[in-house]
Amino acid sequence: MSQMHSIGIAGLKVVAQPDTLRTTLGSCVGVAIYDRVAKIGGMVHVMLPSSESGQGDPGKFADTAVDTLLDEVVSAGCKKERLSAKLAGGASMFGPAKANGLGDRNVQAVQERLAKHGVKIVAKEVGGQKGRKMMLTPATGEVEVQIIGAEPTVI
Repeated sequence: MSQMHSIGIAGLKVVAQPDTLRTTLGSCVGVAIYDRVAKIGGMVHVMLPSSESGQGDPGKFADTAVDTLLDEVVSAGCKKERLSAKLAGGASMFGPAKANGLGDRNVQAVQERLAKHGVKIVAKEVGGQKGRKMMLTPATGEVEVQIIGAEPTVI
């Protein structure tokens, strides 16, 4: 029997099939990393681009969140060379979308950190002005993203 695990702000979780992970995002960025062969995946709900100016759980900041998530999925049985990432979120929630807003900076910081580790981003649904729901199914690597008020899509 499968279980759906919900991830809150700064939350981080790794699961194996048949379990799934979900989160709800605004300017935060959801990072889903998975290994399709091992059928294991993890998700983190990143709130801020850098840990330089604050304290908190590792999942709160793009730099510490990506590093911690990678460590945990590898410890759970994933092979780093088989990992893929999908991103969602990074909306401009308080007015017109603008370059260098918090959502934009979060997306950029996550992308840079994944690139540093050599993890390929295979899909993303980011930006805009509306929040999103995000769900990872590690068994298939599918990530369902639903912009609030719209039909869900699979990325």
